[in-house]
Amino acid sequence: MRLLKRSPGGGFELVSFSSDNPPPYATLSHTWTEGQEVTYNELVAGTGKHKTGYDKIHFCGERAAADGLEYFWVDTCCIDKSTSDELSTAINSMFRWYQHASKCYVYLSDVLMPDEISDAEASPGAWHEAFRRSRWFTRGWTLQELLAPPSVEFFCKQGKRLGSRVSLEQEIHEITKIPVTALRRQSLNKFSVEDRMSWVATRSTTREEDKVYCLLGVFGVFLSLIYGEGEAYATLRLREEIQKRQEGRGTGSSRNLPVFSLLPFPRNEHFVGRTVELRSLEQYLLVSDTHRRMTIYGLGGCGKSALAIEFAYRALATHARLVFWVPAISQESFELAYHDIGIRLRIPGINDDNADVKKLVRETLSSESVENWLMIVDNADDHEVLLGNTNSNSKPARLRDYLPRSNRGAILFTARSRKMAGALTQSSVLGLSDMSKPEARQLLELWTTQQTLLDDETAVDELLHALTCLPLAIVQAAAFINNNGVSVSGYTSLFRHAGAEPELFSQTFHDPSRYEELDSTIAKTWHISFDQIRKQDQLAADYLSFMACIDRVNIPQSLLPPGASMVQQTKALGTLTGYAFITERLQVVQEPDGDRFFDMHRLVHMASVWWLDRHNERATWVDAAVAQLKQLVPYGGHENTEIWTKYLSHAIHVAGGHNVVGKADSASLLDRVGRCQASLGQYLAAETAHRQVLSIREKTIGPEHPDTLISMNEIAVALSDQGKYAEAKKMHRETLELGKKVLGEEHPHTLTSMNNVALALSNQGEYYVEAEKMHRKTLELKKEVLGEKHPSTLMSMNDIAVALSDQGKYAEAEKMHRETLELKRKALGEKHPHTLTSMYCLAHLLAKQLRYDDSSNLYEQACAAYDTVLGEDHPKTRACHQHYRQMLALQEQDGK
Repeated sequence: MRLLKRSPGGGFELVSFSSDNPPPYATLSHTWTEGQEVTYNELVAGTGKHKTGYDKIHFCGERAAADGLEYFWVDTCCIDKSTSDELSTAINSMFRWYQHASKCYVYLSDVLMPDEISDAEASPGAWHEAFRRSRWFTRGWTLQELLAPPSVEFFCKQGKRLGSRVSLEQEIHEITKIPVTALRRQSLNKFSVEDRMSWVATRSTTREEDKVYCLLGVFGVFLSLIYGEGEAYATLRLREEIQKRQEGRGTGSSRNLPVFSLLPFPRNEHFVGRTVELRSLEQYLLVSDTHRRMTIYGLGGCGKSALAIEFAYRALATHARLVFWVPAISQESFELAYHDIGIRLRIPGINDDNADVKKLVRETLSSESVENWLMIVDNADDHEVLLGNTNSNSKPARLRDYLPRSNRGAILFTARSRKMAGALTQSSVLGLSDMSKPEARQLLELWTTQQTLLDDETAVDELLHALTCLPLAIVQAAAFINNNGVSVSGYTSLFRHAGAEPELFSQTFHDPSRYEELDSTIAKTWHISFDQIRKQDQLAADYLSFMACIDRVNIPQSLLPPGASMVQQTKALGTLTGYAFITERLQVVQEPDGDRFFDMHRLVHMASVWWLDRHNERATWVDAAVAQLKQLVPYGGHENTEIWTKYLSHAIHVAGGHNVVGKADSASLLDRVGRCQASLGQYLAAETAHRQVLSIREKTIGPEHPDTLISMNEIAVALSDQGKYAEAKKMHRETLELGKKVLGEEHPHTLTSMNNVALALSNQGEYYVEAEKMHRKTLELKKEVLGEKHPSTLMSMNDIAVALSDQGKYAEAEKMHRETLELKRKALGEKHPHTLTSMYCLAHLLAKQLRYDDSSNLYEQACAAYDTVLGEDHPKTRACHQHYRQMLALQEQDGK
């Protein structure tokens, strides 16, 4: 499982731990806000901080730290929901994760607390009704979060503690109708199935199947997730699984169990060949009174799992009575499979709350009570999963040590590497080589729907030779032939066409994680498919070329160049997904008109880039990406942030291609990115972006170019926003002197620099009089050059008022603040960030004068508007809330 911890820079990082032995951690229970939760990919990328869900992560981290816990778990970002296997494992493990948590914090976003109440627990009347009506009690998934953790504490939106599951026991019972004994963590097995079913009857979930899946932990069962099956069928599967678990509590011998298998796949009707390998497996593994282990190894796509499945079905029919399938993709997948084995074997105690499932299964299969079993441990590729330590405090410490050993059983592993195979079974390994030509021909025939397409024997031989008789490549080629209605000779002619360019296949591209040995074959099949797409669907080919030039992950459909119609765009994307060039990302809730997002596989992305380079087309598509991003990424601002933030990673990716994208375009994109980051309050990231821009511009257009001066100013502003005032002042002065020299004293950019120098002086706290003089000089020049109602002019008025306030000239400062506020309201609008700045500054000034009521009204307006306009996590929003809290504390102190 992954846990969060706070990083030194103020953000968060994910750390992976064994589910068996994680450190003490807290969990967060909350209700989701559509489009506002921070996802796993956003947290890893350092984005999503503008979302309201980021506040909940902050809250959980702060509460955990206050309780002495370094780590905490939040479902929205600790699970990669774009990976179906991980999502399934997480949902099946979640109840256990809550059980093992030291603390569970329930964040009730719809329960608000008056600010004047500091001790919420002592004032239940202020929140009691809102607590009873909270949406949290109506959601399906929160049921397990109420029942599983050892400690549950409730908090209002402002983070004030309302009480615990113990102190609020009676209220929770009245709201949920759940028995008090269940709230006190009595074993849930003591309650009937129908009683537990009733606890979720009035609750709801976004997906109807989740109303069933949220009960898995309550009943101690595990199910595969089949979204689309509907609530009724999911309920039927749940009840069947409950029945099996109840039967599993018996103590009868496994000797009398009926023959069964736990194979996850049906038998492959198109399996061909591998006669020698099947005979070797049978002769070595399926022998009497001897425990044997063997590993099949071979490169991806050669058919290891297909061979293991066929062998398992044959063993089931001719030798073994029990066959088990254990995926070793992760520790969780291994453990879930073992739990299912325990149920099927009816192992006593397997459903107990504290059962050591792995040990129980190992001991049962290692005994003489279970006859003739075969276990397939598939995808044993990750050394850490089976061979890494899972628990440093006890033995056995590795998952491999939980594998059973019995003269009545055998184990078959599948792995990609010879090294991993040797680590698992030493010399007992079976290397899977290419298929023979007759076997490959038979496979192609079975997968091709129209046999007439295979009439040309010479073309078939040529194709199989080109595909190196690799099963995966043969199946994909057959799919292409079927989908496009072309003969094998037609397909091989495409190969000949591609072969006319020897350099296409003489080069290689590597995916070190998986596909190293498949470079040549994948390059050929990719090129053929792409060439065909170019003939059949030009927009799809254009999209593939465009995607090769941007970040391959999280590609919004709205970023792609528009087609002639939405129908054409949809068809083009369907073509690319049909050929598996791209995959659509799963979204918890899909809006009817919402953006769709896609990922491109690493290998496809690399191959596409390489193809564009070879055909001298990459620069053209990079230019298209630059042009599209320039239209979509603004120069910062507070409007439509939820739209343009999804383009920033792609702008950064394109701007980083200095060997292809022009220096000017790179600087232009990074300038936009930096300003957007500053608008989001990501000041360090903004500084980094603008320093890159400055470096480019100094080299390409010179240190005194107006655009270079703009970059200097942006860096200085970012430094100031981070509190690096001395460094900011130095750069502002340098920018000002260059501005006067290059642009003149009355140029708007020069006036901006003059204003920023004055602000830097004020920020250092020693030059208020000098700052006021400079601000007044700047204001007069701005009025003359820009006009009295220009936003920059109004900001100078605000800065003068702040300088007056810093000198204790409160009456004069208040007058100017009020005048500025009214002008900004008329010129910019009530909720423009500049207007809110004046409102915030005036509230602060009134608080200094102990005029708490007037200050409170303005602070309340400013805080609410900042929450809406900039987001609750923006530094300006947080600063406004902090000063408001300080004002309330002073008011309370003075009232005593």
